Amino acid sequence: MLLLAFGSVWAQDVVRDSAAVADTADSEENVIGGRPQRTNVQQKANVLGSPVYYNLDGSVRTSDGYRGNPRGEYVRPQHHWRNTLDENFCSYFCEAEGMFGTDDVAIGMNFTYLPNRWGVYGSLLAGIKHHYATFGPAWRFSDCGDNLDWHLYGGVAVGDGIGGEFGMRVGAAKRDGEFGWCTGSMGMMFLDGESYLTLGLSLDLTAIVALSLLLF
Repeated sequence: MLLLAFGSVWAQDVVRDSAAVADTADSEENVIGGRPQRTNVQQKANVLGSPVYYNLDGSVRTSDGYRGNPRGEYVRPQHHWRNTLDENFCSYFCEAEGMFGTDDVAIGMNFTYLPNRWGVYGSLLAGIKHHYATFGPAWRFSDCGDNLDWHLYGGVAVGDGIGGEFGMRVGAAKRDGEFGWCTGSMGMMFLDGESYLTLGLSLDLTAIVALSLLLF
């Protein structure tokens, strides 16, 4: 009987001590045998939105190639699937154009609409002997991430007979608006056995060149 009573008292003490340890385990420091504490608990729930890409050092990867983003806003990476040509390059181009050859000289304007990969172009030129017009497709072979916008164009030329024209245009990447303010082009026109060189400059560059010629 004495052994039975002693065993019952000892068992009650063990259960009481175990309950006391369990109640204080969450507030104690992490020790051997204690309960581990999570330090990287998520404070905010994930929300739907564009993904953020990180460099190896943990900084946010930006589209301009610089590490980090001091202002904290999201910047879409350069090779994101949403990046399209119309977001990287302008769609409208207008240039003052000159045509030079041994048989005639002309001056006028050209216009190109190139919203994505393919577009159209046309030009009107007034010469000493004849007037000229061209029309045809334009093709952009620059890709997303390129710093320069390269075009090829070519089509039918009408003036002293019917012939053809082909050329190339280069411009800066898109910055403000859909109009390309900084472009230059060079091409060749063939009419009635004669060949002509064509040169074009965007309107702002034409104004700068004209002002420079007047001043100097």
